[in-house]
Amino acid sequence: MKTVLVIEKHQFMRLFLINLLSNNYEVFGASSPEEANEWLKSNTPHLILTDLSSFKKINSMGVHRAIQSVPFLVLTDQDKSQERIQVLQKGAKDCLSKPFNPVELQLRVQSLLPDFQITGSLSSVA
Repeated sequence: MKTVLVIEKHQFMRLFLINLLSNNYEVFGASSPEEANEWLKSNTPHLILTDLSSFKKINSMGVHRAIQSVPFLVLTDQDKSQERIQVLQKGAKDCLSKPFNPVELQLRVQSLLPDFQITGSLSSVA
């Protein structure tokens, strides 16, 4: 089973994302880049799903060698084109603005993990 690390400072959103993805992936949650960094010392996920502020902090901390090839999907708080462009220029593989459609998020995660097939149908949790 593929592993997804969710880094999200807001507890409600973090729990929502874990619940949404846990049917198809092994999901671990971290409330901060520092907590994620501790988890990453002994684990390597297949995908990192993070909020914008955590993504910026991870980039300023320097990318952990073990995750240099791990794709990042970044959730932004606003639908600003310039913000999405900056995130993609800094190495994220995809970007999605909040609020988002849960099915769209599931499909974007799946597209970043191409050798994984969802066996059931996708449905909205909300």
